[in-house]
Amino acid sequence: MLRHLSASTLFHKVKEIITSTSLTLNRKTAITFIFVFATTIVLDTTIVSFSSYSGIEFPTWLNVMIFVIFSIIFLIGSMILLNSVRKMVSKYAYKPAPRGLAYFQGIIIATLILTGLIILIIIFQMLLLNKYSIVLVQVQTYLSHISALVFLSFLVFLFGSWLTSKRNYIILLYAISFSLVSVNLMVAVIYLESYFISQVGLSEILPYPISAYVTNLPGTPLSELLSASFEVFSLSSFLIMWVATSIFLSQYRYKLGKIKYFSLMSIPLIYYIFPFQYYFGDAFFSLIESSPVAYSIIYILIFSATKQVGALLFSLSFWTASALAYDNRVRHSLLICSIGMAILFSSFAITPLQYRVFPPYGLITEAFIPLGSYLLFVGIFTSAKHISRDAELRKEFYKSAASQLTLLKAIGVSQMEKELEGQAKSIEKRFKPFERTDEPDLKDEEIKEILHDVLTELYYSKGKKGIG
Repeated sequence: MLRHLSASTLFHKVKEIITSTSLTLNRKTAITFIFVFATTIVLDTTIVSFSSYSGIEFPTWLNVMIFVIFSIIFLIGSMILLNSVRKMVSKYAYKPAPRGLAYFQGIIIATLILTGLIILIIIFQMLLLNKYSIVLVQVQTYLSHISALVFLSFLVFLFGSWLTSKRNYIILLYAISFSLVSVNLMVAVIYLESYFISQVGLSEILPYPISAYVTNLPGTPLSELLSASFEVFSLSSFLIMWVATSIFLSQYRYKLGKIKYFSLMSIPLIYYIFPFQYYFGDAFFSLIESSPVAYSIIYILIFSATKQVGALLFSLSFWTASALAYDNRVRHSLLICSIGMAILFSSFAITPLQYRVFPPYGLITEAFIPLGSYLLFVGIFTSAKHISRDAELRKEFYKSAASQLTLLKAIGVSQMEKELEGQAKSIEKRFKPFERTDEPDLKDEEIKEILHDVLTELYYSKGKKGIG
């Protein structure tokens, strides 16, 4: 029957399936999504290392079944989550609603449909032909990274525009971190492509043992340089995001006590940084010599979730902030941010995919990247829009001393200033024919300065009235 359907008809049929199932997004469902996706990513990125170092090989049928399970979790979970987000955005209270969000929805749905088709073709090839085409993995690599780069580029642009309206160190930290993540996406594409190019004659992957693929993978000076660059950008973006999250959650210093607070904040950082110690001389080199297999297995089992633990911490700042927001629109936007943050920082793992084993472990992890980028962009953008257009909401935020609301206060007011500036320019252009020629024109910087001074005075006066 599918043979008689045109490409456009098939696209619309799949789109209907994607948009037909959803659930209510709350703190419980958000944390469920985070743990299910993070666990899938951890397993997907660990199996290759575990098999190659331990020598324990799963049967081919079991490997394929595991890959199918990961694929089902990704596809069904993504469809439910995207539909829930779509319904939330469709309830946008302000008209006209941002038209750009409809384009981004189209991009992520098209990306998910194409990703689903690629995954299904790979599964059918493995089940029917006992092999799969490496071209499909290559196409998926470009699809995942380029689509994610589109979302992150617009997110960085948003933070940059807010910085021009309001100088704020929290906005600056997030802007730098997301910029480094965007650069890292490009490095990852070049890195993986260097391995695709190095083995031109290899067009199909057969069900050989995983250790055979890992052992026989040749390295080049370019791949080593790109690998080191990827690690540097990953570490830099992680550290900056960790600083921003520490500021975000700083109010817990008083609830937990300084010692507990700094201990809890430091554990994910130390856990993430520890595996980098091999760059400076492995502290456990003697253990590797005496018992390499046992050490490798223990090391992999302990440090297999370094990225995911950090990602969970980053998402926690938005997840806890959702409990402080009384407005449902902002609460839902913050929960979307928390899921997006957890997915994005969990899925930066290129090592499994570079080996191109059978089945293609690491492909599902890579497929999560555009989903995380999209959710993060939509969550932050809609939060800023809601806050910028609701005076009562801004007043409540400024009454609250919660550190988790620092970013929301900053981006909400910056977005409002940006919109007011655009309206001021529109009014100025409309009434320009009636202006006197002897009066000097206001420059853009002067308009921004006047708007900023007026808004600062308004919030200052509100604070004074509240104190009185």
